[in-house]
Amino acid sequence: MKRLPTLVEGLDDILNGGLFEGGVYIFEGPPGVGKTTLANQIAYTLARREIRTVYVTMLAESHARMLQHMEQQIFFDKQEVSATVFYVSGYRELEQGGLKAVVRLLRGELVRHRASLLVIDGMVVGSLGSMTNEAVRQFVHELQSLVSAMSCTCLVLTSGHGNALSAEQTMVDGIFAFEDHGFHWRAERRMQVRKFRGSEIIRGQHTFCISTQGLQFFPRLESLPLADGNAKLGKNTVSTGLRAIDDVLHGKGLASGSASAVIGHTGSGKTTFALAFAAACDTSAPGLILSFTESSGDLRRIGTELGLGVDAAVGSGALVIKNFGHEDESMDEMGHKLLRLVDELKIRRLVVDGLAGLADTLAFPERGYRFLGRLLVELRRRGVTSLFTVDPDALAVAAGTPLADGMAGWFDNVFSFAPLPAADRQVDRHVLTIGKIRGGAASQTAVNIFVSRPRAAEPLVP
Repeated sequence: MKRLPTLVEGLDDILNGGLFEGGVYIFEGPPGVGKTTLANQIAYTLARREIRTVYVTMLAESHARMLQHMEQQIFFDKQEVSATVFYVSGYRELEQGGLKAVVRLLRGELVRHRASLLVIDGMVVGSLGSMTNEAVRQFVHELQSLVSAMSCTCLVLTSGHGNALSAEQTMVDGIFAFEDHGFHWRAERRMQVRKFRGSEIIRGQHTFCISTQGLQFFPRLESLPLADGNAKLGKNTVSTGLRAIDDVLHGKGLASGSASAVIGHTGSGKTTFALAFAAACDTSAPGLILSFTESSGDLRRIGTELGLGVDAAVGSGALVIKNFGHEDESMDEMGHKLLRLVDELKIRRLVVDGLAGLADTLAFPERGYRFLGRLLVELRRRGVTSLFTVDPDALAVAAGTPLADGMAGWFDNVFSFAPLPAADRQVDRHVLTIGKIRGGAASQTAVNIFVSRPRAAEPLVP
């Protein structure tokens, strides 16, 4: 069967290529969740390929008002209105002649405009409540016959669940359920493909966002098909950025492509270690810092004060610092953005400063373990050596659960800043213990980290 790609970011990945020509698909969900925006986005994006759309509204709202809202979207092109995207009202036909009159209208408009996409927006209105289930079934049957005969794909936009066009009463080719899911102060927009004929899809709920670019979908990271590629550790070693740590590691560094967790409480020195690691990048192996708490300016200032060369690396273009973790970003959205940045900037050295930032999402308590494992596989497959800082207290608050041993087990290397009694604690000295080194070993289990100049680090004297 021939596909009709939606050309919507992430959606075709979920559908394994797009919709099918001649299929009827229901988009169901509460008002305001983005169904109308998505349908218009598909129509205007396809218009650039000279694919025509008939957009039929079953509501009393004027087309002019809908277009006023669409004008704020980047995908909207006013020149395509009545050129490749044709708006038609079916409100009068539904009120006066019922569903049979609507079918006659659809047939005439599809023939007249030679459209390949038909959108029926607002099909479930109050007047359908008095119609029998048999009348609705007959309507869907005639609709399927019509679009199949004309090689046209149809989208039916409805409100809510369990309505007159419910899955139990129709023979449609696909059902997409949209919801605005909230929990306490957090909220996520989610979509689940409840039914899809003719192809495998990525199952489960997928988050999406709405912006001036329209809808962007973020498939569940751990559910994506594994791409071909080497996901083994590299044969080369990568410096930690701190000479004293390199000196105690066999191989004088970390295995390339490995992932490291640096665990410690607030003020223990995690960010210092992370900045040193990031600053060891160069233009041939660029670095990226994703920070959930500190701003780019603050990280550059801290790096300069500690003499770690962060500012120089940023100035040369070898290092990029980005802030992550906006309030409405989902875990999958951040994961996909991270991998996109890695690909676009050809990153080989990555710091994620604050794993709690990823954990502070609705999906992390349920899926965080699998998500993190897949993320690290994707980074290794790209040849990225990564370092994640972990504050156990912050993670416990964000995720609602303490750091699990199994989650730490995803990492190839584990470093911990040991808490010291107050009497033994020094302002400029922190003790870093080496818990695990994948593909290597260490000549000693602890290193002194000095955060004051001129010393950066030195081996711990037994």
